Amino acid sequence: MKHDEEIAVDETFLKALEPGVERALLRVLSWHVGKESAITKPNILIGIKQHGFTVHERAFRALVNDLRKRGHLICSGSDGYWLAGSREEMEEFLEREVHSRAMDLLEQEKVLRSAMYARWGEAVQGRFL
Repeated sequence: MKHDEEIAVDETFLKALEPGVERALLRVLSWHVGKESAITKPNILIGIKQHGFTVHERAFRALVNDLRKRGHLICSGSDGYWLAGSREEMEEFLEREVHSRAMDLLEQEKVLRSAMYARWGEAVQGRFL
């Protein structure tokens, strides 16, 4: 399953990161609170490197994803990355990025399940009709 593969890739990248890299990323972001203070990904990676860590792009995305899942209020957009400066800013990010992606994935699932059932029938107790 692709989703499982993506999770495995994220976990592989996270396990390969050196201890302390999360703190380095959060330290860099701590200077960028509010959308008006956004920092670009290349500049974040430079900042992390100045703390003694090298992080590649896929590992960076996995790290940001993991930190968000642990409750760190990291926003991103066309201007770069920043820590939410207000509830409204976080709400806007959640609606624009997270909710819209989740809804799109649910729509894909619905259409693909419908196509799958049309082609192979619906499963009943582990078997197809």
